[in-house]
Amino acid sequence: MSIRGELRTRTFALAATGALVVQAGIAASAVPASGAPEAGAAASDNQITLTAWDGYAELRAGKTANLRPGARGGLVLRGAGDTVEYTDPFGDGTPVSYETGTWTSPVVEAGYSIDESVSSWNARTPTGTWVEIEFRGRKADGTWTKWFVMGRWASGDDYSPADGTVGDIHRTSVNGQTDADAYLFTDTYVAKSGHEPDAFQTRATLYRPQGTSVSPRLDSVSTLTNEYLPDSRYTGTSDFTLGREVELDVPRFSQNIHRGEYPEFGGGGQVWCSPTSSAMVLYSYGREVPDSELEGIVAPNGDPQVDYAAMHTWDYTYEGAGNWPFNAAYAYTFGVESFVTRLRSLAEAEKFIEAGIPLVFSINFAEEEMPEAGYGTNGHIVVLTGFTADGDPILNDPNKASNEAVRSVYTRENFERVWQTSTDGIMYVYHPRDVALPANLPGVTPNW
Repeated sequence: MSIRGELRTRTFALAATGALVVQAGIAASAVPASGAPEAGAAASDNQITLTAWDGYAELRAGKTANLRPGARGGLVLRGAGDTVEYTDPFGDGTPVSYETGTWTSPVVEAGYSIDESVSSWNARTPTGTWVEIEFRGRKADGTWTKWFVMGRWASGDDYSPADGTVGDIHRTSVNGQTDADAYLFTDTYVAKSGHEPDAFQTRATLYRPQGTSVSPRLDSVSTLTNEYLPDSRYTGTSDFTLGREVELDVPRFSQNIHRGEYPEFGGGGQVWCSPTSSAMVLYSYGREVPDSELEGIVAPNGDPQVDYAAMHTWDYTYEGAGNWPFNAAYAYTFGVESFVTRLRSLAEAEKFIEAGIPLVFSINFAEEEMPEAGYGTNGHIVVLTGFTADGDPILNDPNKASNEAVRSVYTRENFERVWQTSTDGIMYVYHPRDVALPANLPGVTPNW
């Protein structure tokens, strides 16, 4: 893999054949069905796989230490377990002792060389508790990489509870993990040339303050893996498969009306595209921030829920609200299932729109690459809400001057090309449990 390939998914501000994978927590063959892929459904057969364990019935495929089934599903701490000290690097410098329990996935055989990986999770973290997610790969010579920390997550921001108990940690990615095997760019594992894994494990550790009975709850873990996806693999615009106009009812929020708000969280504007997009999708499902949580938030131009989303997705090490898994984990706190994955084409995205699921896309482009947008960006997040009758994507683009201007239509050729070649099709999926995902496509590795 070239250095360009290694760095390409993190050169901007964060704004599968023959595989054996663990799908839904059960070892299952992912050898593609015979025959060609569904017509127009994928612009390529790139090896992109999402391996997910959802709920206790699927998480039980892994190994646990000091965890038990939760009363409401998932996994919670059983007893005291191993105790460790953690000093929040953004706290007051006081080390805190935590009781821990771990879940470790089965070994997942990818069936190809893994060049990149992103893990996402759905968890509940009462005040003072948190979860850590890690990834490691098994290389072709049978040796394992170290465990890479993919994120330390707490949903809350009560850092000094009035009753004197242990408060929340500041959610954070972990810098300085790069070694001979891989780079770790905030939320993305990128293998170095000659060190690509062909199998992996994901691990989750649950933490609670020592001597307490409250527990975080781990409800699901998902790990995205893919082969190297060079620009040359993009072979052109996918066929439009819907054949009609479809537009989902998604509210429109502008990030730019928040410019200058809460400078300690980036000050709105450009750096809030991801939480603004997450808020749009959540509100489309009626999953709104309670008024009591919005009290005291100063948003002179309205939409304090956007400020709230930025505060609750903020990565204190990255100093941004664009950490992909953090946005997905935030969405889950409102009761929608969420994960990060890659799609191969807009034709794949059409399946989600047809199912009633808007999608959150990561893109970057020069203005001349997509002049209809009216700007260029080194990293941006938008919401796909539908398609015109001609197959052009209808987007809620938060990089507009007002909420009314957010709805945008960009040409299919330009948008699909910049999305696929700039971020390799990365996106977030949020959906309530009663809104089912579309079926995975035949003939390619399952990527949702």
